[in-house]
Amino acid sequence: MRIVTVDGRDPDVFKQFFEVRETVRREELEFPVGMGLEEARVLMTGQHSDVRADGLGLVDGETWLGIAWLDWWLLDNTETVEVEIAVGRSHRRRGVASRLLDAVIDRARADGRRILSGFDLTGDAVTGDSAGAAFAEARGFVRKHAELHQVLELPVPETQLVDQPVPGYELVQWREHAPEVWLEQFTELLSGMAEDVPHGDRTVEATRWTPELIREAEARRIAQGRFTYTTAVVHTQSGELAAYTQMGGTPRTPDRLNQYDTYVRRSHRGNRLGIAVKAPNLRALQADLAQPAALHTWNAPENTPMIAVNDKLGFRPVAQRTLWELDL
Repeated sequence: MRIVTVDGRDPDVFKQFFEVRETVRREELEFPVGMGLEEARVLMTGQHSDVRADGLGLVDGETWLGIAWLDWWLLDNTETVEVEIAVGRSHRRRGVASRLLDAVIDRARADGRRILSGFDLTGDAVTGDSAGAAFAEARGFVRKHAELHQVLELPVPETQLVDQPVPGYELVQWREHAPEVWLEQFTELLSGMAEDVPHGDRTVEATRWTPELIREAEARRIAQGRFTYTTAVVHTQSGELAAYTQMGGTPRTPDRLNQYDTYVRRSHRGNRLGIAVKAPNLRALQADLAQPAALHTWNAPENTPMIAVNDKLGFRPVAQRTLWELDL
């Protein structure tokens, strides 16, 4: 058996690497999540100011036994590397995951990283228990944060998407690019989201968004073939962008869509702006669907206001995503 380094530039190697990850997700998750092949390749091969991605594979002859996907943060959280390890069912309990983890730890230390973190996507919706969780605990990882994974199967009846306008606020919507007139205020909302979203006990530094980072993220999404729907509300008296939500996906995996962020500026909370932006954004998203799909979202259990909004729209819990950390 040998460890193979993957940077996405060899299409055949990357396809084999990616198929291990995708197969495991489809086997383990009722509603598979994650990037498609081309999205992942663009992320791994591109030059990005905020992150670089690469991977490792454990290969026996021509057979790929397991893989590790690595995200190396470059602007914030520069002491952390995020890892996802996936091992095919027929190759488990042979030390594959441990062999990959040892190689990841060596690389992380060589790069000066202090924290190794990773999400287990397959936990029970109530307890978070899974084989992945047992492995992480056995290898010294500490459970730091949990998020409830909820799914909404689309399309939903129009009766579930009744607009709930809030007096004193007006809707604005856009697709792939934030309008220049709202760009500065949108950076404030994105940074506020990064600061205010519950993180549990995880080691994390909130991202400080800039207009340049937003434009880079938009360009990356387009290069990946992804699409985005954004709905925001403006406080008419002050002209302040008060809340936003974003949803999207890619035509290459039309069965899986993502609810990215929903955020309400602190000074405008308590006005039911969360559902005021989510319902019309969901209507715009599903109006363009060519087939049924699942819309995925994750929230910390303590984020009860957002979970209540999701419940009202028809989301249901399917799993718990748990974040584990290993102090190197």
